[in-house]
Amino acid sequence: MTTLLVTVATVVLAEPAMTLVHRFLFHGPLWCEHESHHAHPTARHLVRNDLLWIWPLLGSAALVIFGGPVLAGLGIGGAFYVAAYIFAHDGVAHGRFPVPGWIRRLTLFRIIAQTHRLHHRSRVGAPPFGVYLAPLEYRWRLLVHYTPPTKVCGPTPAAL
Repeated sequence: MTTLLVTVATVVLAEPAMTLVHRFLFHGPLWCEHESHHAHPTARHLVRNDLLWIWPLLGSAALVIFGGPVLAGLGIGGAFYVAAYIFAHDGVAHGRFPVPGWIRRLTLFRIIAQTHRLHHRSRVGAPPFGVYLAPLEYRWRLLVHYTPPTKVCGPTPAAL
């Protein structure tokens, strides 16, 4: 029961945490890796940005394998959130892999896709930075004091 409660809590808390990671790390020190996503948002092949998911997934696997009930719950919740994020962001919002039309037409996913288009208004992104809570972030004007990254990244291949 402890593992289940920690898993659910992790999934719920992961979205606001990921919103801050996206804003302050992906659009900050990790911009050169994340830029590939803004340059090729609908790419059907791997881009450098996709590699950013390796670390949380490896961490989740380690927590499940080596941790007790609480750490396993963190690992399961973290992995579940990453899967849900990739599904909504890469699958629904960007069409990087097939998602059935009936799922795309669900109100939740239509709103996610519409709100995420606001983030891609420019090549360097703009608020909102979240996925599942992006409509609230946009409505409440959170993180609106945004300065786009100015870091110049060297030429990188679009695909790995």
